[in-house]
Parts: sequence; structure tokens; C-alpha cells
Amino acid sequence: EDGIRDFCLSRGLGDVYKRQLLFIALASPINLLSFFIISCENSNTNYKPLSSGRLHSVSVVLDKQDWESEIGKTIRDLYADEYLGLPQIEERFSLSQIDYSTFSGFARTGRNIIYINKRKSKGSSITINKYARPQVFLEISGTNQTEILEQLKSSKETGISYFSKGEVVENQRRILQSVLIDSEIKDQFNIELTMPSAYSLFKKEDNFLWYQKPTKYGTSNVVISELNSLDEMSLKGVIETRDSISKRYIPGRLENSYMITEQAYEPFFIQTKIKQFDSNETRGTWEVNGDFMGGPFINYIIKDTLNKRSVYLEGFVFSPSERKRDNIIELESIIKSLKIYKKD
Repeated sequence: EDGIRDFCLSRGLGDVYKRQLLFIALASPINLLSFFIISCENSNTNYKPLSSGRLHSVSVVLDKQDWESEIGKTIRDLYADEYLGLPQIEERFSLSQIDYSTFSGFARTGRNIIYINKRKSKGSSITINKYARPQVFLEISGTNQTEILEQLKSSKETGISYFSKGEVVENQRRILQSVLIDSEIKDQFNIELTMPSAYSLFKKEDNFLWYQKPTKYGTSNVVISELNSLDEMSLKGVIETRDSISKRYIPGRLENSYMITEQAYEPFFIQTKIKQFDSNETRGTWEVNGDFMGGPFINYIIKDTLNKRSVYLEGFVFSPSERKRDNIIELESIIKSLKIYKKD
């Protein structure tokens, strides 16, 4: 089934093709081979290879001279700025420069690409799956440095949005390759989350579940609870709520110690949506009251209008001296896989 899914994904084939392929595979391997050939001939999408690249990485296509000029500096300022909500400074995207002369073959399969075109009039455009699948290809054009800089700055928000959303989807695709099979979340909260099989249930209490994955020097964590309210929350309200839940359920290593929101830095707080549900997104750092521990967290309080409650989902990382950006991106991807079911 995994191989069939990857085949369909690489060729842009939809769910109908996937179901047909599974049926035919069970019926006859010979028929399956014939179906592959027919599907390739009849598909409206030409074959494109699977994209490659580390998570949150972007390939920048321009010559080395421009990479070391104001153009390259501007790209780094815009796309390798600080990733919000981490205890140490880490870049938003990891950038790598590729010369025009080497931008062919495998180099074109990068999942995220910024292409500087100095032979077209000024403009910017995004093409999805230009050379590979999935892929976001941002082309910035201009006939001189001033025009290119102008287009880089004006397209920043769009570029970051497309690249970031694509990375969440890529994380979710990778998670599907080895998924945790667990019914506790749905049984207790009428929701589903798709998380890697490396996670396991660490703590279960009334109105609280805590899943944990070991990392090289620490842990990555997902906690789930619910609130009997749909009231709008301010940042202050979110902090009070998470500190209350953390004090009750998430102890530190020492007796009477417990997690709190780090008081020295104000978290980043926005209104957003998870699927179709209005949500509060909060990113910041946590510490332990009574102990020397800390790390980043990402918190969502989702207004579940189906069940007239709010769903509380948080991911947090404890990994001293290690980079934590990719851990937080994985936790964001897990939370954004949320499915909510109406209670009977």
C-alpha cells in the first residue's frame, strides 16, 4: 500500500486511482502492471520525480557573485531570519546557493526553490510542482539589482507562506510512513492526531493525555486536554490556562516542581485556523518552577463548535544544547493533522 501511495503521489494521481490500484493489486499482479502502464499514458500530469531536501531548506538559484552581493544578503535577511519561539536563535529556513550552470538533473528536485531570473522584466511568481512533486518554485525576475531587490521584498510574505505550509504537508507525508496506532485520543476526546510511531502514551489522566518521543538528548512531547468553553482568549488567558494545566499534569524532576510559561519572554500570539475551526496559536518558551529545565512550545486552543468546547493541544521540546526548530515543525504538523468528530 505504501508503494502504491508513493507511486500515485509522484505522478499526481488522485484517491480514485489509489483505490483502483489497491483493488487490482489484490486481484492480480499482472493486471496491476497493465494498469500502471495505462494510467501513465492516460494521466493528464506528466511524470515528475519525487522532490528531495531536508525539512525547512530552500535552494537559491543564482550565481555566486550575486549570492555574495546585496541580492544574496537580502535573501538571507528575508528567509533565514529568526525562527520564532525558540530559546536559541535558529534560522527560519536553511538556505543553499546553486549556480545556474549546475541547476539541472537532481538539483532541480529540491522541494523549495527560489530562482533569480535576470533576463525577464520585473515580477514574481510561484509555480507548484514545476520540476518535481511536491515542490514550491518561487521565481523572482528583474533586469537589474534594484528591480530584483524590490520583487524579493514584495513577495516575501507569499513565499514564506507557501514554503512553510509545504513543509507542514511534507512532515505529515513522512509521518504517514510510520504512524502510531492508538485509540486513546479518539476514545477520550473524539479527535484524531496523526503522529509518528516513535511516540507512545506517557501519561493518562482524566481530561489529559501526554505522548512522548525520545530524542538524542531529551524528548519531544504532545499533550491533549479540553476546556468547557468557547470563550475568546487573550494572550494572558492562554498563559493562565496553560500554566494551570501544566502545574496540574506536567511535573519537573524535583519534588513540587512543575512547568510554567517562561516569564522573561512574552510568547508570540496570533489568531488562526486549524482546519475550519478558529484557533489561538501561541509560540514561546517554557521553564520549570523549582528546577533548571526549559525549551520551546507551540500551543493551540481550538474552538470546537461541533461539541461546544475548546480543544487544547500543545507540543513542547526538552533537548538541552540541541537545535529544536525541526522538532517544533514536526509538532506543528502533528497538531495540524487534527480531525474532530461530533460526540454521540
